[in-house]
This record gives sequence, structure tokens and C-alpha cells, in this order.
Amino acid sequence: MAATTALREALNRGMCSGNLVDTKIILYSRRENSGRVSRPKALYASSHVLKTVPYFNDLFSGDFAESQSKDFKSPIDEEEYREDYEYFSDSDLEDDEDEKTSFKHASKPEVHSFDPFATADEDKPGCENYEERLEKGKVVKVSDIAFVTFQAFLMYLYTNVIEFAPFGSQENRRSRSAEIINSSDEEVPRPSPKSIYRLADKYDVPALKTLALNHIQGQLAKCDIVEEAFSRFASRHDEIRNLYIQQLAYKWMEDSTTKATHSSVKEKINSFVKGDLERATEVLYELLEIASKDEELLAPTNTSPVIVRAVSHDNWTPVRTALIKSIREGVFFDRKYWARHYKAGDVLEPIYFSSACMGGNVQLLNKCTSKSIG
Repeated sequence: MAATTALREALNRGMCSGNLVDTKIILYSRRENSGRVSRPKALYASSHVLKTVPYFNDLFSGDFAESQSKDFKSPIDEEEYREDYEYFSDSDLEDDEDEKTSFKHASKPEVHSFDPFATADEDKPGCENYEERLEKGKVVKVSDIAFVTFQAFLMYLYTNVIEFAPFGSQENRRSRSAEIINSSDEEVPRPSPKSIYRLADKYDVPALKTLALNHIQGQLAKCDIVEEAFSRFASRHDEIRNLYIQQLAYKWMEDSTTKATHSSVKEKINSFVKGDLERATEVLYELLEIASKDEELLAPTNTSPVIVRAVSHDNWTPVRTALIKSIREGVFFDRKYWARHYKAGDVLEPIYFSSACMGGNVQLLNKCTSKSIG
């Protein structure tokens, strides 16, 4: 596994400028019992990587407010909330009962400063502490995507890697909320495939949308298909609804599940008649149309659940950890290394790097007596 081209380009630029992060994204993280979402939090990213998504490329390139530089230090209103979050069943939101935060801040790595270049007539050390902190940058407020979902999206843009949480009726709000809260500093909580599908649909990321769809399809046999077919999520996405109806129609005709399925559908019809279920029309119409054909239905083809996960590799793990920290705290580069640049007249110029990425190899710089770049 390797970093995406856009991330490599951003890192190459950052090694000279000292900054990887230049964009702050504010998202809601909590679902309240009252029906609103709240507790906005910030994530941080490279706009160079975000621009690989057409939505953000247009957003940052046009005359939108998000393309302008703003003060990164402006505090987030932690009391802010939204009443009309369209996907209230989003399992990537924390539940109101939990009062803990969704992640712990990573502690800064302890790396001793050293001086491989120092001589009596040089006033710059070979390596010194550095803190990547932009005063200003792009600020984007996303009010319809959960904090956890966007974290996973950023890591996907950086690495082409994503691992989904269980789908459908396997998603238990309390257990999902606990997973989000108890995630370690080195991991991004697994997002819901439905939440990622919504995001990929909104931002037009076909490859990610296909991954989420395949994961959903792979676990249809294990979910409560009646609840899923009549859900708000299905009503908003034709591709998903058609997938659910195919599975529901099969279960409707299957001997082993007919009674249970018929009973559940009748409950939905009663709710529809009472006016409690506005989004049932198309599902009922298509289900009855399939049933009226009196044809033998083939079992839907269920693929294996899609789990695209990070490969355990000694050389990759430190980089991944540093990227997660940068997404959550806005800091990637934390060391400045002075090196000779002979093309610039034998002067010392800075190169920036992350001590977390160096791991145990950071002490190798102690042995340097001379370096040149260019």
C-alpha cells in the first residue's frame, strides 16, 4: 500500500514549506434525542488532496467564501446545532447518552533535539523542533456529513484505503458509538457503508461509491431487509432501493422466510395507510409488481463484504499514524532539518519532516556530518 499521488505531491511541497495542512473542516459529531445534531468539531486536511474531488476543486477555485483565507484560530461554537440533518439514523454520529469525546488527542512524540551540523561559526542547529501551525487557511463547514464519516473519507483520499463498519441491522447504535469513542490515536473509526455511500454520491467519487455499494450488497442476507427497504436512506437513492427490493422480493417468495417477511411488510402497509410512512409507495408498487409476475426468483448475488484495509507494514504504520494526527490536530511536520544547498551558494536551508514518520530512525540523523540537497 502506498500514498496516493496527490498526497505524495502535498508531502513534497510540505517538506519545503513546512505545511501539509491548509484547510479546516467543521462537522457535527453527535445525535441528540431531540432529533437534532450537535457538537461541531474540526478536522484538518491538505487542499491539494481535497481538490482531487471535483466538488472541492470547484469550491476552492471559484468565488465561494470557502476559497478565501480565514483565521484558523477562530473558536468553534460548541453549542451550535442543526435541526434538519437529513440522515438522522446515521450510525456514524455519537449517541446523546455518551458524554465522552469521539477521539483522544494524540500526544506529541518525544524526540530529543540534536545538532549534526553545528560548528563554532554557524548559528543554525542541524535539527530543531518545529510546529506546523498556520494562522490562516481555508475553512469549510459541512453540515450534512458526520465527523467520523469525513475522517474516513480523508484517509481514503490520502491512502486509497477504507474499512467499513458492519452494515444494516448489524449496526447497533450503542456499540457503534462505543467504537467511535474508544478508537485509539492510531486508528480512524470504521465508517458506516451507508454514510460513505451518501458522501460519495454527494461529492461524486465513483470508486468510493462502488466500494460502499459492494459492501452493502455483500451483507444483505444478514440484515433486516424490510426495515432497510422502507428506510429513508433507500428512498433517497434509487440504486440502493432497487438492490433492497430485489432482496426483499426474493425473501417474499422464499418458503423459509415468507411468513416473517409478509408480516413485516403488512406492518409497513398499515403504517403507510395511517400516514406514518410517506416513503413506501415505490417500494410497495415494485414489490407487488414482481410478486404478480409469479415467476421463480433467483437468489440475489451477494458478494463478500468489502473490507479494504491498511496493510500492516513497518514502513507504513508511522506515516499512517502521523496522517491521522494531522487530520485531527492540524499538525504533520514537527521537525525542521537544516541542510546545505550548494546550488544556493552553500547556505543552509530548511527541510521539514515528521518525527513520527522517522520512528526509531530519527536518531540516525545524529550521525550526519554533512548533507546537501539539490
